[in-house]
Amino acid sequence: MWDSIADWLARHRRDLAQGLALAVLTVAAPFALLALLPTVLSLFAPPLDRSIDLYSVNRPIAFTFLDSDGDEVGHRGAIIGERLHLNEMPPFLPAAFIAMEDRRFYDHHGVDPRGLVRATWRNLRAGHVVAGGSTITQQTAKIVFTTQERTWKRKWIELLEAAELEKSLSKTQILEVYLNRIYLGSGAYGVDGAAHVYFNKSARELTLSEAAMLATLTRAPSNFSPRRDLAKAQARAKTVLETMVETGAITQAQAQAALAAPAVVADRGQIDARNFYLDTAADEALKKATIDGREPASDLVVHTTLEPRIEDAARAAALKVLRKSGKKAHASEAAVVVMRPDGAVVALLGGTDYAESTFNRATQAHRQPGSAFKAFVYLAALEAGLTPWDVRDDEPVDIDGWTPTNFGGRSYGTLTLADALAHSVNTITANLAQEVGISTIVDAAARCGIASPLAQNASLALGTSEVTPIELTTAYAAFASGGYTVEPYFVTEVDGAGGRVIYSRKAAEPQRIIAEHVDKDLVAMLYRVVTSGTGRSAAIPGHEAAGKTGTTQDYHDAWFVGFTADYVASVWVGNDDSSPMRGVTGGSLPADIWRQVMAVAERGKAATPLNRSPAEAPVDNSIFDVSAGETPAAGDDESGHASTLSGARRSAPPASSGGGFFDWLFGRSPNPPPPPPPRKDGDDNDDDSN
Repeated sequence: MWDSIADWLARHRRDLAQGLALAVLTVAAPFALLALLPTVLSLFAPPLDRSIDLYSVNRPIAFTFLDSDGDEVGHRGAIIGERLHLNEMPPFLPAAFIAMEDRRFYDHHGVDPRGLVRATWRNLRAGHVVAGGSTITQQTAKIVFTTQERTWKRKWIELLEAAELEKSLSKTQILEVYLNRIYLGSGAYGVDGAAHVYFNKSARELTLSEAAMLATLTRAPSNFSPRRDLAKAQARAKTVLETMVETGAITQAQAQAALAAPAVVADRGQIDARNFYLDTAADEALKKATIDGREPASDLVVHTTLEPRIEDAARAAALKVLRKSGKKAHASEAAVVVMRPDGAVVALLGGTDYAESTFNRATQAHRQPGSAFKAFVYLAALEAGLTPWDVRDDEPVDIDGWTPTNFGGRSYGTLTLADALAHSVNTITANLAQEVGISTIVDAAARCGIASPLAQNASLALGTSEVTPIELTTAYAAFASGGYTVEPYFVTEVDGAGGRVIYSRKAAEPQRIIAEHVDKDLVAMLYRVVTSGTGRSAAIPGHEAAGKTGTTQDYHDAWFVGFTADYVASVWVGNDDSSPMRGVTGGSLPADIWRQVMAVAERGKAATPLNRSPAEAPVDNSIFDVSAGETPAAGDDESGHASTLSGARRSAPPASSGGGFFDWLFGRSPNPPPPPPPRKDGDDNDDDSN
């Protein structure tokens, strides 16, 4: 049999040789053509359009924010960092990306036939495009020119554009564009932007282990983020280091040293806390830079009113107070707004942890203000012709079945309006609101800057209609400014490409909305809240302050809103689900946070007095039940020592009191204010139960 087979092969060997040659040519021809593909593409590729900015085209707008002193404080949109040349980077940084993405980068002409064969085989097996076999040049072309869609047509266009880059740029230039443009997650574009986002440093300063970690982020930056799972990110970086050893980019010893000191993500808590402010500033900047409905096409430099020391103080104070007392008090969140009396917002904290929740409680959360709203009731009363020293009786309230009471069911007899506000007496405030008219109060609040809808019902007097912290801060700024309109703003200038000024804020002429004598009287009343009322915990040594506490029914929300001659600020404390806190009043945690923030804000500033009526009514010590030597503990909350007031009647300040009429008039009375009474457990006069 074998002889027959050998004989047959001998007779047909020429035919077999020809058939085998044809088969080899049939299989090899596509691969031969594939090897010629880079040359063919180069012939047809047009020259690169030199007018294109390869570093910014086809990516989101980058916002760079400057603070009130002109220092860089953050980014929005594309976080791009600096445009670095290869010689400004540590050599292992580009080597890490080459090892992971395109080992033959310096050996091909933009298209790697070997990589295409591997990718083609995978795509044929899958029945659709699952792999690209993309070189760094192809990835750069996709970043600069194209979308991220995966189709055969898109792949061929990408190949042509890669050839265009190779035809017009050097390998060094292509690699520089790639490393400065590649998206690496968390809004970071390019290695320098990513170095700042993940490690709080320039790409110039990256270690080998950090460079390896960045090189793992090219394919799935969100899923592979070291902020999501640091241990897995470190494991992926180990793979990069091993690959770099294989390619000869680093030695085994260098890899071992890097593995012994793995990259860790920097704490960005304080930096991220500014994002609440920057989110709002970015929205404002984009509106100001949009002309005739066309949004800007270039990167923007945004000059803001941010004062970082106050912003950082707001976060520090909120975290300190909530870490100390939040768990026991069942209080988990806080919001802080600080602005100048002209409306320039210098600090804004929308929550305790931006990484946990980007919801901005300072601008978006509508919560009941409680007694902090009473300022508008008394404003309306003053505008109706009443004075701080007019008196009203603490009488039971029954308005169509609504029967608000004072905390603990206390009765205060006859009080001046100044004392009724200072000690947050619900009954007098509710009856006063009926006297001046709810619609009048709504108009007064809206005129001052409350834009949220206010229900025109009796309970509005005690702050039952919801507002945002920034609204309430703006409204109190009208008091602090001397009675003028205030419009909150974050942005003073927006610059486009080449430093061209797109927008520059021009302050409008402020309009008086509160008569000067009325505003001074109201400021004097709010000053009394801090010196001898429910807001004593907010007092700042050496600086006059005025404000109002606010506590809603069942302790769902607690506020302190107030001002000095330099700044206006509000603090809200509560829970996102509106669950009740345990006894938290406006004079406790919020006043504590407010005092800490404002102490930093006022540091180094002159002790400028408030623009208020020249003197308060002198206090008759006989109407206080004060035990000698007993004073509230430091940080005491809204104990409301007016709870011991007798039924004494005080209207206009008597001329013979203390140092005489002229001493009262010019504030020179030698008699110091009386000490507050001893605090009783649960004593709080700022509960707006209704």
